[in-house]
Amino acid sequence: MILVSRAAKVATGIAAAAVIAGLVVLAYPAFAALAGLEHPAPSAATATRRTTMPAPTPTPTPSKDNGSGDCPAEAWINFSTHGDAPLIPALVKADALTDRGARPGARGEVITDAQGIYSYVVAPNDNLSSIEQRLCIQYQSVALFDHVLSDAIQPGAQLILRPDPTIPWIHPYLPFDAVPGTNTVDYNSTIYEMGAAVRTHDLDTARALWARSLSGHVSPAAQAAATRALDDGDWPVLEQLFP
Repeated sequence: MILVSRAAKVATGIAAAAVIAGLVVLAYPAFAALAGLEHPAPSAATATRRTTMPAPTPTPTPSKDNGSGDCPAEAWINFSTHGDAPLIPALVKADALTDRGARPGARGEVITDAQGIYSYVVAPNDNLSSIEQRLCIQYQSVALFDHVLSDAIQPGAQLILRPDPTIPWIHPYLPFDAVPGTNTVDYNSTIYEMGAAVRTHDLDTARALWARSLSGHVSPAAQAAATRALDDGDWPVLEQLFP
């Protein structure tokens, strides 16, 4: 009598099962044909998914702002007067005023007319130093002419860069009739309130501010120009008088 160990029986059973499974796999196409079944072929979409790798997305090249470096020359707004004559603004070295392209701190809109660049509309996060580098105009003279308080420029504000020399300039800090010791706080604050009213074309508020605190405290030429512009609602003149 031959004794077969338990391990040998298990091994023999596993081998037999493997042989049977192999026979079933080999015989499957024949059984499928007899049963009217088809062996499914991989679809085109499946084959594509298996063999096609997605093309890498190209990384866009970051755009660079134009006009890096210093301006070859700079324009500035000059104020001239003789005696009691009104201050007359004029752009000096106007040919240096040019747009060298948007950049951080100077992404606003440049307004032009038949003579070239006229003004600049402030964008969010703009600053005067960057505007100077973009347009090649001394920002200190722009800040003074455009009544900018402490270099704080507001988005949407229009900075006039080439003023009309026929319109007298109104000083934002010193009343025309000021004498040593004069308190100019009310005058200063009203100048900026006037600018806000003009920017929003609020004619009633502008007229009230003029009558309350400004009329009589500017040069005679500016007095006449402002009175006429307020009477007529002449916004281009008012925008230069009270930018």
